[in-house]
Amino acid sequence: MSDTVAVNIVKDFRIGNTRVRIATDYCSDKTSDEINLILQRISRGALQSFSADRI
Repeated sequence: MSDTVAVNIVKDFRIGNTRVRIATDYCSDKTSDEINLILQRISRGALQSFSADRI
């Protein structure tokens, strides 16, 4: 397992034996337009996954 250094941890919690850390390092320097494009890409992928699950 690799340890990644994240500066901006906004949430740190456990799910069972798994430790989850959510950081904003990736998106802290993005513009609103870039963030919207990222969210659109994520939502398209999720929608495709949900649609494929229904077939």
